[in-house]
Amino acid sequence: MKNGLKNRVLRFFETKMLNVNSASRLLGLPQRTINRQVNEDGKVGMELVNALLNTFPEISPRWLLLGEGSMFCNPDVEAALDSSSPFYSELPVSAGRKEVFDPSRETPSGFISVPQWKAEFYFPVSGTSMEPEIYSGDIIGVNRVESINQIDPAKIYMIVTNDSRMIKRCHCDEQNSELLWCVSPNYPSFTINKHDICALFQVVNRIERL
Repeated sequence: MKNGLKNRVLRFFETKMLNVNSASRLLGLPQRTINRQVNEDGKVGMELVNALLNTFPEISPRWLLLGEGSMFCNPDVEAALDSSSPFYSELPVSAGRKEVFDPSRETPSGFISVPQWKAEFYFPVSGTSMEPEIYSGDIIGVNRVESINQIDPAKIYMIVTNDSRMIKRCHCDEQNSELLWCVSPNYPSFTINKHDICALFQVVNRIERL
């Protein structure tokens, strides 16, 4: 019973893209308490259960406590989440530069579903350097690129470094294989070292601003 409850809490965290840090902020409970109950050998307590039910009224108490029925009071919510991707409205991607994005530490503000274009994450765009291809106020969908060697100069990427989060076209420097050129229509091109790239995402979808 208790292990089942812990598994359901973990499944809910996964569905909502929560980790211990973000759950602590939302639920108002210490990180140590949550970590002990869901990741270590502790048992899930009623304090955590009550915090979940009070913070997320859409969650089904019957499912959470007994494992019966759907995760959500409205089953359509779970079906929608299964086909949607997290949207980070408070983390604009700059056509110039922005701070780093770490999905394991951020809580999405909502979810977006575009069935014909499956994206891992969605972000709003600020800045004009990629116009007329991408405008400030647009929303972009991105998928993670596993290897920097997969870069295609014809495509647009979201590049994450320790101090930047930006969208650019990219190509390797012909003289120095460690350097990557970042190119946009309305901003001077510049180079970054490949070793400084924390994560790389390809832009696969654009939702035009209203």
